[in-house]
Amino acid sequence: MRIAYFTDTYLPQINGVSNTLSKLGDYLNDQAIKHMFFAPHFNEELVSTDRSPVARFKSVSLPFYPECRLAIPSYANLCRIADKFKPDIIHLTDPLGIGLAGLKYGRDRGIPIVSSFHTNFDVYLKYYNLEYLEGIVWGIFKWFHGFSEINFCPSLDTWKVLESKGIQNLRIWSRGVDTTIFNPNYKNMNIRYCQNAEDKIIFLYVGRLAAEKDLDILLESITIVNSSHADKVQFVFVGDGPYAKQMKERSFDNVVFTGYLKGQELSAMYASSDVFVFPSSTETFGNVVLEAMASGLPVIAVNSGGVKDNVINNYNSLICPPRAATSLAEAIIRLAEDKLFIKALAANAREHAETKSWTNIFDQLVSDYSSVLEKDQTKLSQTA
Repeated sequence: MRIAYFTDTYLPQINGVSNTLSKLGDYLNDQAIKHMFFAPHFNEELVSTDRSPVARFKSVSLPFYPECRLAIPSYANLCRIADKFKPDIIHLTDPLGIGLAGLKYGRDRGIPIVSSFHTNFDVYLKYYNLEYLEGIVWGIFKWFHGFSEINFCPSLDTWKVLESKGIQNLRIWSRGVDTTIFNPNYKNMNIRYCQNAEDKIIFLYVGRLAAEKDLDILLESITIVNSSHADKVQFVFVGDGPYAKQMKERSFDNVVFTGYLKGQELSAMYASSDVFVFPSSTETFGNVVLEAMASGLPVIAVNSGGVKDNVINNYNSLICPPRAATSLAEAIIRLAEDKLFIKALAANAREHAETKSWTNIFDQLVSDYSSVLEKDQTKLSQTA
């Protein structure tokens, strides 16, 4: 089996999609399954760190979202590289520059295509005053995913949304977590000392600092919490993005911004915190929730989107209504006042994360690829 992945989101970008594809590449390398990623070009230094074969194409950064790259591939060059690789199956991850080129290539060559849905672009529109484009966006999604023999989605909630919009051939491709990388054993008291938080409850957020993550609601809740518990809590934001400047303009003495962290620094930050706070109502899955749980953190999340697949209220998490600052603040205060409850939730969170093996998830994905190829071979034999 030879698999070609066409994606506009890939390393060195730091987000759930790129992390999932990176893990998938590692798995395919371990299984000796031939594969190649077709992805945007960043710079030579970062490209040289690719662990899987990657064909890079010229890209430009989006003016309103500099972290994101839009690839502008030469179709002739893409065909030359893909023809040399000779894929048996094509996996598309988004209907942007490279994804569209991959779709055309697969149709031109008669190669079976599967797709995956990773990002609620339509939901993001309202955060940038572009709601009027929602119908157009869903029209593009339905057209794009209409060519796929399987459309993978990360959660049951996302499945229901896609099904309601007329997208067919759906199958869940869930997400996992490496419990050796994200582990309570990485706890480092020096991190707490450096932040003057050794005696405080550290509430952690990890992810893009972007409007669609509902961080305005978290900032409102911090204001509420600080009116009574400022001396008991510390908030740490790991990540960066277009909303970072606005967040930093809010003057909170007990809020720290670290920028992006990777590797052991990220593992230690998770494990050295006490509670993970994730206000986003727009997630198709929310990989960081599993990373936090694997690190031994209970989660405060909202009852919306793909995060619902992993959070159980009063068992491994506290669940709040979407975009409800007061409810979020009440959950934060509840845990700030009850370390024993934090400990109980944390134990359950870790236990839940231990059931989410990447290997099992990728085994199923490859099995799904095989079923598509078998179906394609059957069609060919019937028409021969």
